[in-house]
Amino acid sequence: MQTENLQFKVSSALKNIIGKDLILDDYIAIFELVKNSYDAHATNVHVTFKSNSIVIQDNGKGMSKDDLVKKWLFVAYSAKYMGTEDKEFLNDEKYSTNEFKDYRDKINSYHGYAGAKGIGRFSCDRLGQQLRLISRKIGEPDYHQLDIDWEKFENNPEDEFVNIDVNYSIPTNESVKKYDDFQHGLVLEIKFLRDSWEREHKLELKRSLGKLINPFENSLMPSFKIELHDKEEFLEDSLKTHDKDIVNGIVKNTVIDILNIKTTYIEVHIENNKIITTLTDRGELIYKVSEINKFPMLKNIHFRLFFLNRAAKNNFYRQMGIRAVEFGSVFLYNNGFRVYPFGEIDKDSLGIDQRHQQGYARYLGTRDLLGSIEILQKSEHFREASSREGGLIKSDGTQQLIEAFYDYVLKRLEKYVVGVQWAFEDDYRLRDDKDREDLSLLNTITSKQKIIELISRLVDNDETQLLDYNKDFLNIVDEKIAQNSPEILKNLQKLALKTNDHSLIDEIQKANQKILDLQKSLMEAEEQARKSYENQAKAEQRAEKAEIEVKSVIEEKQKIEQVKQKQDEQLLFLKSIQSLDKDQLINFQHHIGLYANTIQDTIEGFRTAVDKNQILSKDEINQYLKKISLNTQKILAINKYATKANFLSSSQTIQTNLVAFIDEYLSNVYDATTSNNLNIQIAGQNIRFVKKFKPMEMTIIIDNLLSNSRKAKAKRVSIAFEQDGLDLLCIYSDDGKGLDSSIVNKNDIFNIGFTTTRGSGLGLYHIREIIASLKGTIEVGDTANGIEFIIRLKNDT
Repeated sequence: MQTENLQFKVSSALKNIIGKDLILDDYIAIFELVKNSYDAHATNVHVTFKSNSIVIQDNGKGMSKDDLVKKWLFVAYSAKYMGTEDKEFLNDEKYSTNEFKDYRDKINSYHGYAGAKGIGRFSCDRLGQQLRLISRKIGEPDYHQLDIDWEKFENNPEDEFVNIDVNYSIPTNESVKKYDDFQHGLVLEIKFLRDSWEREHKLELKRSLGKLINPFENSLMPSFKIELHDKEEFLEDSLKTHDKDIVNGIVKNTVIDILNIKTTYIEVHIENNKIITTLTDRGELIYKVSEINKFPMLKNIHFRLFFLNRAAKNNFYRQMGIRAVEFGSVFLYNNGFRVYPFGEIDKDSLGIDQRHQQGYARYLGTRDLLGSIEILQKSEHFREASSREGGLIKSDGTQQLIEAFYDYVLKRLEKYVVGVQWAFEDDYRLRDDKDREDLSLLNTITSKQKIIELISRLVDNDETQLLDYNKDFLNIVDEKIAQNSPEILKNLQKLALKTNDHSLIDEIQKANQKILDLQKSLMEAEEQARKSYENQAKAEQRAEKAEIEVKSVIEEKQKIEQVKQKQDEQLLFLKSIQSLDKDQLINFQHHIGLYANTIQDTIEGFRTAVDKNQILSKDEINQYLKKISLNTQKILAINKYATKANFLSSSQTIQTNLVAFIDEYLSNVYDATTSNNLNIQIAGQNIRFVKKFKPMEMTIIIDNLLSNSRKAKAKRVSIAFEQDGLDLLCIYSDDGKGLDSSIVNKNDIFNIGFTTTRGSGLGLYHIREIIASLKGTIEVGDTANGIEFIIRLKNDT
C-alpha cells in the first residue's frame, strides 16, 4: 500500500473565525488588548479616541523584530502558555544590570498571565479594518512597525492564511514622536472603526474597565493604571461633577472602600491545605475560623462576598453614582483580570437567583450581593473559553470552585444575615436592622445569643479552629444574668475552650453558680406566688359573679331602648287612616296652593310665549315641563300624606332612619293609596342609616321608580339595602322589559327630556336631581333581565 504524508492548509478566512467573528463585543476586544499590556509588565495603558481610530499605548517591555516574527505573527502560539514569555529577563546576561531590576522583580512576584491562547491580538480586527503596530523593546534602540489590512484576508477564502502579506518597516524616531512618552512598549493604532463610539459607549467602556481589574482587591495590582483620552469630550466633561459621567481620566474604582465600612461581608481564603474564613458586620469582626481544605484542586483562591442592606445600597448610590444592582453582582477574576460573563447584570452565572426563587426568605439573591471570586493560581482546571464571553471551560476544578463558593461563602453569609439580622421581624425594636449602617440594634442580649449559637455550631467539630471573635460583642456574662440560659452559657464555654480563654471559663462558671442561686430564689418565689394566686382566684370568682349581675341589668336596659327605638321609627306612618287636626289641614292646603300657583304661572308663561309666536327650543320646552311635572308630583305626594302621614308637613326636612322610612312608606302608604299589582320585596331593612331629607322628595323617587317598573310590565321589584363603609347602597331592580335596545349610553336616560316612550322624560331626571341634592349618585347597573339602578348616599357626618 502506497502512503504519503499530507498537511493541513489554512484558509485566509481563519482571520474572521479568530477575530471579529469570535469576539463579538467591542468592550471585550479592548479588554483583551489591555490584558496583553498587563502581561507585558506595563504600568500605564492609554486608550485614546481619535477621528475614526483608537490608539492603545502601553509602557511595557515591548517586542523586537524577532518577537514579532516568532510570537506575534505566529497564530495560536502563546509564549505565556509555553512558559518562555519572560525567559530572557531571567537568563540573558544582557538584562542582568540594575536597569532591568524592576522587570525582574515583577516576573519573580508574578501570579500568572491574563491571557495565554495566542489569539487575543486578533481583537484588533473586531475594532477596525486596519492596524498599525509600533513596538520598541526595552533596552533596544530600534522601533518596529507592522501595517495590517484585515480586509486582504477576506478577498478570497481560497487564499492561504500564510500567504497574505503583512508590511514590516522600521519607523524613524521622529515619526513616533506623535505618541507621547513612547520610550518602550507597544502602540496599537486601529483605523477605520467598524462601529461608532458615542459618548455613552465611552463612558460604559470606562465603567467596565474599572471592573476589569478586581475592584474588591486594592493591593493586587497597585501599579497598573488605565487612562482614557478624547479631546472631543473635554467640553462636555467640564460640565460634569461625578467621575462616572466623565470620559477623560484615569480608570478607578473605590468600591472596596465603600463596602468595607457599611456592609456585612465574608472573606474566605483557600491557600494550600487551609481555608480561612472571616465574617465582618459593618466594621465589627464577628468571627474568624480556620479549617482543612477539602478541595484538592483549589490551592490559592480568594472569595469576598458583601451583603447590602437598604442603608448600604443607599450609601453605595451616593458614593458611586449608580445603584448597586446596576454595578453587578459576583464577579470572577482569573489572575487579576475579569472573566466574562460572571457578575454581569441579568447573567446568573452561578445560579444564585435560581436558588433564591426557591425561598425568598431563606436565600439571598444577586440584588442583595456584591463580591468576587479570585483565582490566584495557574492551573489547567481554570482555562477561559476562546470566546471571551463564554466564562471558564467546565472541569473538575470549576466544579470544586462553585462548591466552595456555596458551602463556605454564600451559605455562611446567609446563616448570619437570615439567622441573626432577619430573625427579629416581630420585634419592633430590632426589625429595622436591615436599614441601619451600624450594629446598635443588634447589640442586645437576644442578638448576642443568636451570634454565640451560630459560632458555636460552626466550630463544634475537631477540624475547625476558632482563631478570633469579637469578645466585647459576644461576651454577655456580665449582662442581666436572668436572661442567660444554661444553653447560651454552654455555647459560650465552647468558644472559650476553642480559644483557650481561661479567664472567660472562670467567668462562665461563676455565672452558672449565679443561675443556680437564681433558680432557687425563683422556686421560693413561685411557691409564694401560688398561694397568692389561690387567694386571688377566690376574689376573682366573687368579682365575676357580681360582674355577671351588672351585665344582665345593662343588657335588659339595652333591649328596652332598642324596642323604644323601633317603635319610634314605626310611628313615622300610622297603620290605619287617622284624622288630621285643623293646623295640619291648613298647612297641607297652603303647600298645595303654592305648588298649584307655580304650575299655573308656568302654564301662563308657556302660553304667552306661544301667543307671541316665539320659537322655543327643546331645552326651553323641557324647562316648562320640568316645573309642571315636579310640582304636580309634590301635590300627589301631599294627597297620599293627607290620609296616612302623622307629621306636620312632608315638605319639611327631617332627620331619621332613611331605610326605616322607605320600608314604612312602602308598607303603609304606597300599598294603601296605589292600585298596585307589583310584588315588592325589600332586603336589608334592618340597616340603620340616619340622614336629613325631605319626605316628599323621597316619595317622589320611590313613586317614579315604581311607576316606571309598572310601565315596563314588571311583575316583581327588589329593593336591597347594603352598608358600604359609611355609605348606604340601595340596589333597585325589576323584571320588566328593560332598556330600549336603541339606547347607546345607558346613563343618558337621566338627561332631561330623554324618553323612548310617550312620557315626558322628566321622571328619572327629577330622581337624579333629588339624589344629587342629598350628596348621592344614581347609575344604571348591569343586568341581563329588566333594569337595575344603583343608588349611593353619603353619610351626613
